[in-house]
Parts: sequence; structure tokens; C-alpha cells
Amino acid sequence: MEFKQGEELIVVHFGELWLKGGNRNYYIRLLEQNIKEQLAGARFDLQRNFDRLILRPGKGSSFESISHRLGKVFGISVFELSIVAKPELKSIVSTAKRMLSAKPRPKSIRINSHRSYKQLPFTSIDVVDKLKNTAEGLGIEPKVKDYERELSISVTRDAAFLTLKREKGAGGLPVGSSGKAVVLLSGGIDSPVAAWYAMKRGLVPIYLHVHAFRENAEAERGKVSKIMGTLSGFHRGSKAYFIPSYVFQANSTRFGKYELVLLKAFMLRLAEKVARKEGAQLIVTGESLGQVASQTSSNLAAEQQGVTAPILRPLIGLDKEEIIAIAKRIGTYEDSIKPYKDVCSINARNPKTATEPDEMKRLLKKIGIAKVVSKSLSMSSVAG
Repeated sequence: MEFKQGEELIVVHFGELWLKGGNRNYYIRLLEQNIKEQLAGARFDLQRNFDRLILRPGKGSSFESISHRLGKVFGISVFELSIVAKPELKSIVSTAKRMLSAKPRPKSIRINSHRSYKQLPFTSIDVVDKLKNTAEGLGIEPKVKDYERELSISVTRDAAFLTLKREKGAGGLPVGSSGKAVVLLSGGIDSPVAAWYAMKRGLVPIYLHVHAFRENAEAERGKVSKIMGTLSGFHRGSKAYFIPSYVFQANSTRFGKYELVLLKAFMLRLAEKVARKEGAQLIVTGESLGQVASQTSSNLAAEQQGVTAPILRPLIGLDKEEIIAIAKRIGTYEDSIKPYKDVCSINARNPKTATEPDEMKRLLKKIGIAKVVSKSLSMSSVAG
């Protein structure tokens, strides 16, 4: 790969993917594909260069215009705006001097260097020593603590990359590398965060929203679609199933204190049906242990009776404050707290907090769960 002295480009590091052994290339190719989809409409060139990706912004594109979208691509650990120098001390020093001379000039700086190509006639220590002298000559104090800016130099066989601007990536695995999962998505705070975590571990989400409206179109016009829109910023093109709950409710209201736990059992069976249809292997929920009556250990066990698909609960150990903080960070919180006719907000008096498995089987048989699931699924609409 050829580099031009002084050119600005974005260096993308993929961290965890480097540990994937013989499967590494599969993950990196998928990451490249996801970056291209995320940056659709922008002009750029993307190529792999050993243990990193090199993104060259095209005409009309800049680090600022690309960084927000690039920061939502799972599989990226860090990305940097870098300036290219030749893999020679003289070129590295002259490039660093230009960068450090730009205003506003920092008062102090930390300098670190890594040399991946060991056949070069100088070491990383040589680079740091030279640049410390350069900084001091410009009136900038080299420091290892309490510094104002940081200058990183990565020296490879073909080029040296000098970086003053670095952004943290989304981390995790490229979406699609772990297959598909059906995500139970309500109108609340928790389940969108669970969907985000599912994508972070490489799962393509297929959203399933069970709603309290008579018509699917009403639900599709509501805030859940806005939440899905926000989540699509991390992965585009996910399917969404909208399914009314009134068939279930017509058969379950007479069970009073069991209605919430029966609702969750109904949803899990719907999710398993959708998973089989879509070729998904997993179900993801936003449950946090003990947060509400249906999320006690006994009820979680009872609800999944008869469901064979593995159920992932990425929020199981988080408290509400932690979940809210993540929801705010990923942008779903404001829509999640808006008023909504949420089927999960059933107001059962004295809801059952410890349902026995045998008791659950008896109740599910009484409401004819298989027929309720089939009929409800036949009324679904699919978006995306």
C-alpha cells in the first residue's frame, strides 16, 4: 500500500478482532462491509494495512463528518486522524514539528511511539527522544502525567502515522458475525439497551414488538419505530415484527395475578416462532434480575418453560441507574420515557413473584397458548 508524505487519513484499529486466529479475516472483512454501509453517501477509500484499516476521506469528506458515524460501528476499538511521514527519523521529526507548531499550541505533551517493523535502523525510544527535543525546542514540555495533549507515532514498514486526535470506537464484534437474534422490544428504557448490547456482540437484531393497539399501523406510527430508528444508527436494515396482544389478553385476564408472567411466556413463544422463521438462533430480552415481578428468578425460570431457543439477558446484573445512563449515551432514552400504551404495563393486583414450573404449564394449557401464539402471529405486520 502506498502512502504520500503529509497526507491526512483515518487509521482504524480493530482490537479484539486481532485475537480471532484463523477466523480473523472473516471478522475483518465483515467490519469493512459494515463501515462501508455506515458511511454510505460519503466519499472515501478503505483498505486493510496489516493490523489496521486505512480510511482515506474523499472530496467533501473530513474527519469531523465521518467520525460520528464511524463511532457507531461495532468492531472498532479506536480510530485516529493521522498524518503520514516516511518511516525515517528525519521525516518523522519534520512532520511532528509541523503538527506541534499548529495553533493552539499545547503547553505540555506526552509522546509515545510503537515500531511494528523491527528491521528499521532506529527504535521507538529513538523516536521519543528526538521528538522530546523537538517539543522542547517549540516551548512545549514533554510529560508522562498531567499532560495537555498526546502525540502517538506508529511506525510500520511502509509509513509512520503521527496522531494528535483519537476517538474511542464502539468496540465489540462486527454486527452479523454472531448471526441473528430476535429482540423483544417494548416501549420502555431497558429493551433498547439490550438490543444495543446484542449488536455489540455481533448479533443482527430482528425486533419483535407486542403492542396494546387494535391495529399494527397504530404501533408502527408510535415511539417504538423512533427507537428502532435510533438503533438503526448502529446497524441498518433490521426487520421488525409488530404483533397485537389482544388475543392473548382475551384469554388471560381471568388469571389476574399471573397475567404478567403469562405475558412474558407468551412473548417468548412468539419470539421463538419468529426466530425459526428468520433463521435466528437466539432470543434477547431487556430483563434485569428482580427489577419487577415478572423478573424474579422463579418467574424467569417459569416463563421460559417449553422454549428451546437460548435466551440472552444482557442487562441481568445492571440496576436501573446503570441502564438509564447507557440509554442516554446511545440516544434511546428521550423516546423511551415518552407516554405510550405499553402492553408490559399491565396493572395486575398483587402480581405473582414466584411461579412454579408445573403451575405455569397448567396455566399455559388453560389459555391454549399454542393457538394464542399462532393466531397472534398470523396478525403480525413486518417492517424493514
